[in-house]
Amino acid sequence: VNVDIVTLEVKQLLEKSSSIPIREQRLFFDICELDDNQDFRNLLESGDSVDLSLIRRSPEEAKWIEEIERAHFPQDLLRSAPEEIRDNANVVVPVLKRHGYALKFASHVLQEDRDVVLIAVEQAGAALQYASPKLRADRKVVRAAVHQNAAALAHADDSLRADRELVLEAVTAQSNALRYASGDLRGDFEIVRIAARKDVVALQYASEGARGDAALMAECVHEHAAAMRFASDELRNDWFFVLEAIEHDPSAMQFAADALRHDADFVRKAVEINSYSLDFAGAEWQDDADMLSFAAAMEGRGMSESAGFHGHRELALNAVLAN
Repeated sequence: VNVDIVTLEVKQLLEKSSSIPIREQRLFFDICELDDNQDFRNLLESGDSVDLSLIRRSPEEAKWIEEIERAHFPQDLLRSAPEEIRDNANVVVPVLKRHGYALKFASHVLQEDRDVVLIAVEQAGAALQYASPKLRADRKVVRAAVHQNAAALAHADDSLRADRELVLEAVTAQSNALRYASGDLRGDFEIVRIAARKDVVALQYASEGARGDAALMAECVHEHAAAMRFASDELRNDWFFVLEAIEHDPSAMQFAADALRHDADFVRKAVEINSYSLDFAGAEWQDDADMLSFAAAMEGRGMSESAGFHGHRELALNAVLAN
């Protein structure tokens, strides 16, 4: 044969000479099975001939593989396949390469096979949930699953959800993976900080201790005012903490405790710091003439553009002129 011939063409020649159907043929060079599209250029480098091994599939196995290759939804075929087929790696693996979740329909023996499970989780990380308990505690398998889908951490063994390096990788890729970390790691400031920077909503999964730490939460709030929403009740009721947040972003007022948003003294102090915070105070203060006048009078903070003034144009103009 010439060096450009591919494996499929060799199988065609074998079918003519031996009557073994192509679908039942498996050709090996040494211990490596040859892909149908592989050419022989590298195999013939050292001479004019090459020794191959032919292993014949059973007709039933060959039929299943052919049907799976043709199917648009091979997982549905595997779901209804007999036990001996769901226990056959040669049939199951091609399905997993296209639809990792089909690991659910593989036999228990294959769900305990590390190589088979790796193929499944590399295609669909969450397929980890169908692996055996032993493999859900296997760091290599879990890491492959988390690399494909960080939320796969949810299906890992407790020991790996407490693995700081692994959790850091997961949270760096997908912030809400913090939800599946161990309790201790959900209180790890570095991990919480990384998650919050990617998506502030991930703070809802942080530990109470982390959400109650003034320094950590102040850092998060300065980057995104909405982080205030996930701060502890104590911090959301803390004048100093909330006012400092308002100084950076007046919209932080909307996430302060209701008691503060309706407290006249607090609202006045917040407006003094940043008059636009009035837009997020209790509704009664947004319509209060004295508070509106006070806001308008704040140096460098004319409120004629503020939402609170939209219904009080005459009052706003008079206040600004008076100032």
